Amino acid sequence: MTLHYRAAFQWQSRAVLGRHLTVYRRNWYTAALPPLFEPIILLLAFGVGLGGFIPEFAWRGRPVPYLAYLAPGMLAYTAFMTAFFQALFAAYIRMHYQKTWEGQLITQVRLEHVVWGEALWAATLGTFYALIVILVLAGFSLTGWLHLHWFSALLVLPLLFLAALAFASLGLLFTALVPSIDHMNIPFFLVIMPLGFASSTYFPLEGDSPWIRLWLTLNPLHHLAEGVRFLLLTGELNQHLAAACGLFLLMISILIPIDERLLRKRVLGEG
Repeated sequence: MTLHYRAAFQWQSRAVLGRHLTVYRRNWYTAALPPLFEPIILLLAFGVGLGGFIPEFAWRGRPVPYLAYLAPGMLAYTAFMTAFFQALFAAYIRMHYQKTWEGQLITQVRLEHVVWGEALWAATLGTFYALIVILVLAGFSLTGWLHLHWFSALLVLPLLFLAALAFASLGLLFTALVPSIDHMNIPFFLVIMPLGFASSTYFPLEGDSPWIRLWLTLNPLHHLAEGVRFLLLTGELNQHLAAACGLFLLMISILIPIDERLLRKRVLGEG
């Protein structure tokens, strides 16, 4: 195991993670409200409201109501959005404005620990918010509006953590590259919108075009959404889960060393 990946298990990275958790706990009641109410609003507006006008449609050869199709996609999208934005906006603010990284780097913490600490924190928060969504879905299930394989939800959480860690490494890449916070809209339109909306999260995305098939094959969020959907709707393991895990591990193994190198140049001025 190289130094890039060994740092993830060292105490300094856990210390950075612990620092972020301590700060979060001070304002948890305000920070937890958006991930609690957002899925409720989306499920009511789209799953129940809009879904009431959409008849059951065929998905993978079986009829499903739109609310049941939407719910797993929201889980995948929550992990994706939370981790990416936490590693982009929040990490950038800590690096550039709050000078949190400078304070950490005068201790025994090195830059690779800061990078892993940020990635692990973003992944932890993304998984926690996804857990909130699961609890909201459980509430909808108690009302009889939604029927899912809840035992499979236990298998979903480790996958969502791995997914959030991969998307956090992607967010840190843009933290290292954007010249200022005013340029944050560039990764939003270049990454967030294509990955998020062209990924079968909120609506089925299929087609005979080889370009569409190639995009879906390479889009990790698509595999995550479809893999989670298979688990929660059928209780079955599927090839999308394997594809998602493979793509996430590839993203982490490639992007974390690149993040560290670019941030070392930006923060420490080293080539």
